[in-house]
Amino acid sequence: MPAVTVDQAKLVLNAFAATFQNNLIAKDLVTWHKYDTEMNDRNGLTVVEQVGPRYAVTQTTSGVQDLSTGTQDSVFGSEQFKVDQVFGSSMGWSDFVKIRDIGEARESVAIQNAATRLAEAIDAYILKTATLAPNNWVGTPANAVDSLDDFTAAYVRLKEEGADDSDLRAVLTYGDQAALASNVISLPSLDGIASGIYRKGFSGEVSGIPTLFTQQLPTFTLGTRTNGTVNGASQNVNYKAVAVSGAPGQYMTQTIVLAGLGAAGTVKDGEVFTIAGVNAYDNRLGASLGRLQQFRVVGDFTADGAGAATVRIFPAIIVPGSGTGGDINVNTAHATVTAAPANGAVVTWLGTANTAYKPRLLMQKDAVQVNTADLIMPATGIGMRKSLTKVPLSVRMWKNSNFATGTHDVRFDVALSANVRDRRRAIRFTGQ
Repeated sequence: MPAVTVDQAKLVLNAFAATFQNNLIAKDLVTWHKYDTEMNDRNGLTVVEQVGPRYAVTQTTSGVQDLSTGTQDSVFGSEQFKVDQVFGSSMGWSDFVKIRDIGEARESVAIQNAATRLAEAIDAYILKTATLAPNNWVGTPANAVDSLDDFTAAYVRLKEEGADDSDLRAVLTYGDQAALASNVISLPSLDGIASGIYRKGFSGEVSGIPTLFTQQLPTFTLGTRTNGTVNGASQNVNYKAVAVSGAPGQYMTQTIVLAGLGAAGTVKDGEVFTIAGVNAYDNRLGASLGRLQQFRVVGDFTADGAGAATVRIFPAIIVPGSGTGGDINVNTAHATVTAAPANGAVVTWLGTANTAYKPRLLMQKDAVQVNTADLIMPATGIGMRKSLTKVPLSVRMWKNSNFATGTHDVRFDVALSANVRDRRRAIRFTGQ
């Protein structure tokens, strides 16, 4: 077999990285952050990032507030982010030894197919994480998005949650694109390469929001649970107790005991439910939003033989003015509901049990953060890395030969994880 030079290997890697990047359409949906530490192939990275405090605002007449009892506590929270997913593609090297210039590298079917499939797999992973992250889901789960009102309902809910209009993105299906055709405005190509092997990314706008039309939105199958009840009163918590995340994605979550879920009934990560008498609270306005708060289940759970289960939910049940001492102002500043649920309060799940749905997505880019790290360079064979130019991500190419069999193989790997940063800045939605 002809020798493969370092320059030739660089041609292959450069072509692979360019094709991969231009087919990675989810890169414009979320924010990205790269860590300086290399990731070992056998263990991931977990880091903790700070969440700033909120404060309750007072209003007094003819004088300032009396602070003789002290100022408000500053409670900093934290969320854990991880990098533990490695996506890779591999193949034999024989197709590459013929590549002698960048033109041949770009035209290689093997490179195109491997890089495109890698990008598609990562897109699906990011879209699933982002789409299932929110606790808010507007619309009827089984209904398609076929009117501008469906889209507007999601936008209104996002604004109620405190999001501004910066860096908004929407993800819809091709069926939605056809139904909303008169409301879709085409966008110019983001990178000037809109034909050939490259997939289209954000190609349209709906209500001025860049929109991705794709077949890769996740299908979400609900658990077998039945509508139940809250088992036990006073299950609200202080913000201080839930401000520090115990694991990735668990910032401002708590556990709650539910009953009546059916013997061995299952509850799936990402399911949404409401509790009778527990309305969503706007801690900026200091008032109820006039609708039931939606809670998202964090993790998979199975009820016991009596139909009871302790499930983790977001957001935590934080009532304004609750607690004692410094907790009163802190809980008011971070309040999520108007009142704690009563014992026996009815729990209503969104969607029909054991049924598959395909929610759409509206979000701010910073709702989900993709964290990346360079993979460690191999100790044997030939390895090199190529950093992408549009996102902080590197592709590692590793070529190895087997003396006994005479085979020559190459693999391409990237390390990243999609982490939830703020569930309230994303909305799942379906038709009304």
